[in-house]
Amino acid sequence: MEKGNLSVNELVLVGVGGILGAGFFLASGIAIHTAGPIVLLDYLISAFIMSEVFCALSEMIVANPVDGSFRVYAEEALGDIGGFLSGWVYWTAGVFIMSSEVTASAIFTKFWFPKVPLWIFALIYSIMVICVNALGTKNFGTVEAWFSTIKVSALFIITVIGIFALFGAFGNKGNIGFKNYYIHGGILPNGIKGFLGAMLMSLIPFGGIEVTAMTASKTKKPKKYVPIARRYIVLFLSILYLSSIAVLLGVIPWYEVSTKESPFIKLLSFTNIPYIDSIMNFIILTAALTTMNGAMYGVTQVMYSLGKGRFAPTFLSKLSKRDVPIYALLISSFGLLVAVVLSYILPKDVYEYITSATGFIQFFNWIIILYTFIKYRPMLKKENPDYFECQRRGFPLRPWLTIILLTAVLLSTLIVPKQAIGFFGGLILLIAIFAFYLIAKKLNLFDKW
Repeated sequence: MEKGNLSVNELVLVGVGGILGAGFFLASGIAIHTAGPIVLLDYLISAFIMSEVFCALSEMIVANPVDGSFRVYAEEALGDIGGFLSGWVYWTAGVFIMSSEVTASAIFTKFWFPKVPLWIFALIYSIMVICVNALGTKNFGTVEAWFSTIKVSALFIITVIGIFALFGAFGNKGNIGFKNYYIHGGILPNGIKGFLGAMLMSLIPFGGIEVTAMTASKTKKPKKYVPIARRYIVLFLSILYLSSIAVLLGVIPWYEVSTKESPFIKLLSFTNIPYIDSIMNFIILTAALTTMNGAMYGVTQVMYSLGKGRFAPTFLSKLSKRDVPIYALLISSFGLLVAVVLSYILPKDVYEYITSATGFIQFFNWIIILYTFIKYRPMLKKENPDYFECQRRGFPLRPWLTIILLTAVLLSTLIVPKQAIGFFGGLILLIAIFAFYLIAKKLNLFDKW
């Protein structure tokens, strides 16, 4: 595999690009409408969870910067079942995340070209992302860096505009001040149920840190760059998310926030800027494409690692002349194609349930990562005298606390009807993956592959 291509700046931008996707721009409206102003606490808890998972990952990466990252660590710490489940769970979730992003990208583009069928845009974007990944890590890093810069800059500008709107610089509402935080039912207008019901939607925008983990072994100095990148990514996204949501809550009463479109569109409408809807549409399209690009990279690397570990056919670990696991990329692309076809065949609500189930699976994989860390850290410290400690205090209490919080987030989906269906759908997918492991083990497929 390619080594030493990415700088620390590119790693940070790849990390931000893999995390800051269309989910934040769209899901934030659902979270705000569900919880009210208390949603800021939801996002704060989500930032803490992401930080702790990222911290655990960075310790393992610095001690053992290998291709396959968390899947390899799970195998070494928990045995075959850990490596198998971690890899296949992430791959399954990643493929459906890609399909939702490419479908969203096609819908956003149709805004400008209403007469062109959705499948044409979906096909174009799929081919584009496949080609970028086929060209190698350096091209992937460069594309992600450019796209990340665009959407981060855009979100920063939107937040600044919101601050001006808050104090009467835009619109006809005058100096709004801070009254929208407390006059519409207080900070907890929908009670504890609303607060808990918004947890999953608040955590979804923080998903995607695994892409950074997969990319880390391709940096020039993993042991030096990973801790730096983690600090910047966590701090940067936490400030960006919390500040933009705080501004939204200040400018727009929580009950007026739409669950059908991005609340940032309504925020920008205060400015009366020409073509503001097209500008916002382009920003969200960029966010969707970068997340899709990062997800494709992540699932390809995991599939390569599964083939290398004999948890999938070994031909998937073969590399192209550019050191790209081309067969793993093609299989992942086929998975994307199947998922996109399903998005058009299945009724709309059914597909929403499937994508929410993959969100459930993604965060279940975080639990696997944390449990791996608890078991793996003592082994790594024995082998590495100069072991880097991200969690200098509180081990193993902190990872256990984060596992409890993640479990609470997953269980909280049971109080929201659509999310509850996603919960049970996710359980079914997990059971299917576990059953696949048992069958493969019984038939000795791991040895035959």
